[in-house]
Amino acid sequence: MSGIPIVIIAFFFAVVDFAWRNVWLVVPAMIAVWLLLFVPSRTWSSMRASIAAPFRRRASAPPVSTPLSEQPRRELVHSK
Repeated sequence: MSGIPIVIIAFFFAVVDFAWRNVWLVVPAMIAVWLLLFVPSRTWSSMRASIAAPFRRRASAPPVSTPLSEQPRRELVHSK
């Protein structure tokens, strides 16, 4: 367990080394990700809905035969 901090530090320096060697790729990616923060949440939700739509089992819920307010109420046994 004492080697875990060394592994974490090694991964950190490996990532920094990769970023430094590929700065022409990392910097534009960071700018693109930063610009994505300005996209409104409404846009993200509509994009999620359009992506998830083909994977839904049914497009809409089946109609309810009678409203809940008109259905007979069941009483629990222990509340009698």
